[in-house]
Amino acid sequence: MAVSAAPQDSSSAGDTLPPGTPLLQGQYLVEGYLNSGGFGVTYLARDSLERRVVLKECYPASMCCRAGGVVRARSHANQSEFETVVRLFGQEARRLAKLEHPNIVGVRDVFEENGTAYMALDYIDGRDLHDVIEQETWRLDPDTVREIAVQLLDAIGHVHGMGMLHRDISPDNILLTHDDTPILIDFGAARDSAWRKSRVLSTLHVVKDGYSPQEFYLQAGEQSPASDLYSLAASLYRAITGDPPVFSHRRLAAIAERRPDPYVPLEGTADGYDPAFLRMIDTALAVFARDRVQSAADWLAAIERAAPPQAAADPATPLPDPTMDDAVIVERVRRLVEATNPEVQALHAERTRELEERARCEAEERAAQEAARCRRLEEARREAEEAERAYRERQRQESEARRAVPAPAPGAAPPEEDEAAVVPQGDGEVPHVPGAGGVNRAKLLKERVERARQEREQAETAALSRQDGSGAAAARTSRGSLFGLMLGGGWLRPASRDASSKEGFGA
Repeated sequence: MAVSAAPQDSSSAGDTLPPGTPLLQGQYLVEGYLNSGGFGVTYLARDSLERRVVLKECYPASMCCRAGGVVRARSHANQSEFETVVRLFGQEARRLAKLEHPNIVGVRDVFEENGTAYMALDYIDGRDLHDVIEQETWRLDPDTVREIAVQLLDAIGHVHGMGMLHRDISPDNILLTHDDTPILIDFGAARDSAWRKSRVLSTLHVVKDGYSPQEFYLQAGEQSPASDLYSLAASLYRAITGDPPVFSHRRLAAIAERRPDPYVPLEGTADGYDPAFLRMIDTALAVFARDRVQSAADWLAAIERAAPPQAAADPATPLPDPTMDDAVIVERVRRLVEATNPEVQALHAERTRELEERARCEAEERAAQEAARCRRLEEARREAEEAERAYRERQRQESEARRAVPAPAPGAAPPEEDEAAVVPQGDGEVPHVPGAGGVNRAKLLKERVERARQEREQAETAALSRQDGSGAAAARTSRGSLFGLMLGGGWLRPASRDASSKEGFGA
């Protein structure tokens, strides 16, 4: 592990081992305190060969304390959980010792002493990515960021190939050496396991806002290689923009409330980078694991397919004199970065406003289209109701008109206007009168009238041939019967009955 600051005195570091404390029978000698967290304390030390090393002590302060240099549980109730945490710490150290990769900090030794466990790690001279972003931004040009991403992806792929997860990738756990070689440190797998199994440690905040995916916030969240890739993408996002992405749990809440995702994509907003490289970072930062890039190998393949970004030289900016010393070059680069940062920020703000304005216009257009569609539906509904009312009114009027027509008297001849109504007009075609089943009722009526006239003439001829009164009466009876058959398909009742009662008259 590397440090950028000198070791602190134990008096300012709290309940820690004082400088000069020997460990493992003098194999390691503590030189000073480096830092601490809720799970452990880190020291700078030297081994028996006078080589610098980093010692990491398992010291969950929420459940243990130090008494006379010995670490013990704060209460008897915490004893069992404290022993579980120490055991998990040792198991994780032995697993990390199997990881041999140039971009992963090496584990030299693991041992138990003072009632707890220790891990001896390689000392790396460098600064973490967080400090570089804050104080040495000029080091992170597009080519350097791309090379850092490639090396870290290779290291993370090696970790995943060993069946392990890092679970705590962030800028402060990525060290950069003097030649910008990234080194992964401080694996969080042991902390995650202890957090899940310890009631006391479950109150600790084991996630990092901006770098932890949403599944890390859930105690039963399913973690996968895509979780580590999300954290790496968030770290690269910070290196490119200077700010971490929107916290994953806030993005998840926005999606649950049917609001737009507040995440601002890198593609199209970061100059000097290959669009495919930025697109892969955006993909790895998807809220849900199923939508992210699933393996480091897939990500590396996408980067290799994309051409490395070419830095465009500004003809107005003079190149530094090769005879200048490094201090002058660094100072010129620093001034150049300070001069261009406001312009980049202004451009980023302008693009953000454009995206927001475009989203607002699209939302208004969708709302207007939906309102127009609703109006068209309402107008169609009103037209349909009006047509239905008109149809019912026409039916009612026709029904009343039919009821108002008086029935013909029994034995009476059909009215002249009925025959006139069906007489062909103009070209001789009978006009079509719509009826049930599409029958041309006017033509049918004409045929019945013609057939009745012929039968009547035949009956009169037969009656005249008899030349008696009874024959004339029979002819009249026949005419009446045939006319009734023509109109209704029935016969008049006998004359002895009521003249108004008919059978089968009219249809």
